[in-house]
Amino acid sequence: MSQVKKTKAALYLRLSDEDRDKLTKDELSESIKNQELMLKEYALNEGWQIVGVYSDEDWSGGDVTRPEFNKMIKECASGNVDIVLCKTQARFARDSELIEKYVHNKFHEWGVRFKTVIDRIDNAKRETKKTSQILGLTDEWTLEDTSLNIRETFRTKRKAGECTASFAVYGYLKDPENKNHLIPDPLASINVKRIFDEYLKGYGLDKIANGLNEDNILSPLEYKMANGSKLKIPLLKKYFDYDYIDKAGTYVVNVNFTNTEDQILNNLISFNYITTDMKTFNNKCDITLKKYSLDRTKIYYAEKEDLDISKFNENDFIPIKENDTIPKTATCIATITKELDRTHITQYQLEIKLKENLKHEKYYFDIKVYVDNENTNLVFEKNIRRKMKWSEQSIKKILKDEVYIGNMVQFKTTTVSYKNHTIIKNDDEDRIRKNGTHTAIVDSDIWYTIQERLEEKSRSCSNGTVHAFSNKVYCMNCNRIFSKCGKNNKNGFGYLCCKDKKANWANCDNKKWLREDELHNFVLNKINTMLDKFYDNDTLNKLNEEEIDQDLFKEKLTSLEKELNKINKDLQSKSTYFQKLYEDRTSGLLGVKEFLILMNKYKADNEQLEERMKIVKKDIAATTIKKEKLKSKRTNFNKYNHIDKLNVEVVGDFIDKIIVGNYNQKTNSRDLKIIWNFTI
Repeated sequence: MSQVKKTKAALYLRLSDEDRDKLTKDELSESIKNQELMLKEYALNEGWQIVGVYSDEDWSGGDVTRPEFNKMIKECASGNVDIVLCKTQARFARDSELIEKYVHNKFHEWGVRFKTVIDRIDNAKRETKKTSQILGLTDEWTLEDTSLNIRETFRTKRKAGECTASFAVYGYLKDPENKNHLIPDPLASINVKRIFDEYLKGYGLDKIANGLNEDNILSPLEYKMANGSKLKIPLLKKYFDYDYIDKAGTYVVNVNFTNTEDQILNNLISFNYITTDMKTFNNKCDITLKKYSLDRTKIYYAEKEDLDISKFNENDFIPIKENDTIPKTATCIATITKELDRTHITQYQLEIKLKENLKHEKYYFDIKVYVDNENTNLVFEKNIRRKMKWSEQSIKKILKDEVYIGNMVQFKTTTVSYKNHTIIKNDDEDRIRKNGTHTAIVDSDIWYTIQERLEEKSRSCSNGTVHAFSNKVYCMNCNRIFSKCGKNNKNGFGYLCCKDKKANWANCDNKKWLREDELHNFVLNKINTMLDKFYDNDTLNKLNEEEIDQDLFKEKLTSLEKELNKINKDLQSKSTYFQKLYEDRTSGLLGVKEFLILMNKYKADNEQLEERMKIVKKDIAATTIKKEKLKSKRTNFNKYNHIDKLNVEVVGDFIDKIIVGNYNQKTNSRDLKIIWNFTI
């Protein structure tokens, strides 16, 4: 007699942020568990075989990227599921398009039945289809209303200067007494200050990043994760789930054991291997124990071969503690937990560094598990991910963020809609700004100085520092920059020449290179002469304070703002003009050919105005930065007494630019004109 084939059931559970407000604290903690118990009981009563339990927690019902949801859909498409069971249709999706696509189309195509326990939707019964479609629409309306309400609430909070981000930016913590207010993080803020100080001294972005990595300072992402953050970042998905390691780099392995039984588990033992053949332990990597959660879990390594996991002998193993490096002679990494309470978790973390892989081998992380208890249902998870390090981009992001001078700039990005989570960048005018909302970590003068330097896109030298005159020296003939050329001498000085050299001197005859040490001495002498005069009381008393403190940028900013207002008026006028054109066309007063000619001219004019608007806005931003960064002569000079050597910081404080004229062979000299950051 042939055995009756059981129906294969997939259980799907979901809990999202839009549900949290409707649940009490007790209901919240039990929600996912209760969903699972309810569905399991229902499936077993029906005599179905449960082939998978898929659970998405903290995911919206309108999100098509839900990981467990998509795993289940893949199993359905592969013919491995006969029925999908949910508590309600809203648990499956709050999107009428998804309901229509899967419940009423694809599931029929794949031979999958869809059934819910509470609202009794069953796609095998035609009479429930309309109910399903109505529920799909009302659930979607609820989701849309919730999304709009949340957006409006966030907008109000942002205008008030309240932080609406899920996590505080690196360098800050959320105030325990007010989660919408930022306070400096005592540890991370030190690293932020270090980044600004080093960049100000002339360190390049790459050199700063390398220094932080060498000092084992966690990158912003790693720091968040070490402090309990569970980030879901689509752009970084490929770094967070590896089956094996095959590229050089540093990786983090997380291992979790969860006791889901009603009994205490005894002598939970795991043997951990780095292996290329899934048989032997190939320890060609550098392995470090990073952390483990419970004191009752002990971690060891062994140097013996052929160990028996069921006969664990502590004498065969050498204990290790957090941040210990496991030697190359190790044959196994072992953990033992004498007792694991009901519903408790034990976890540990290893850091694996693969320096090179010339043979292109695949390094797997394999685990063998043993526990005294029979018929136990121990949940075991492992995850390999790449360790995120400091980079040029992460350094630059910190240097450009106004949050470090106490300003809150939010709504930098948004999503297309509550259904489409594609991230789009907002223009500057759409961002929400509020100044002075929290304690600054960095002085505003330093921040504005650095913005100007970042705008100049200074390039680092081979030693990782930016040379003192980077983006400050210009040709008097063609107005192109004088950049480094030739090798440095033993004192670190090289030569500067006009960038027109790269175009084979097509536009400039200022071909003679300039010795960097001669320029250094010339500028150093000029600055020290001014410093000597400044500290001479007679000269100091004669300084015209009014002239020194005048706003050098007022006239330029006024002119740019007038032009911006005119562009906005012209765009508005052209929009009204096009509306009139359209009305004339629809009423028949204007022919198709004439309308198309005028419409194309309108589009061309509009594009030209919008392009000019971008240039003007950029110029306003750059001029504002220079204005904010400008110091009075007295304040600037009080910073220095005497200067022995120039660097980027000193040159940036005193000099706007240096103009280099043609070399005169008769006099063996050339014109050098310094344009200072202040009137003299």
